[in-house]
Amino acid sequence: MSASKKSPTTVNDQQSFAERLAALESIVKNMESGELPLEAALTAYTEGMQLLQACQTSLQQAEQTVMILNQQQQLTPFEAN
Repeated sequence: MSASKKSPTTVNDQQSFAERLAALESIVKNMESGELPLEAALTAYTEGMQLLQACQTSLQQAEQTVMILNQQQQLTPFEAN
């Protein structure tokens, strides 16, 4: 069993999207290993759902920002070389 798992980290506003995504991927990997006891799996699941929600919120905010910039015509089309 993997008893070296750190105590659950809480989702905080200081984490970047990449940090949250990495934490979520780590949780999924640990849960997929099948080595977590039930209590730890439930805690990991709860933390994972919080991280997922935070990631989705970040993506929605980024999408909204892009839409606003598009409406203000502040974005230029990307031209591949």
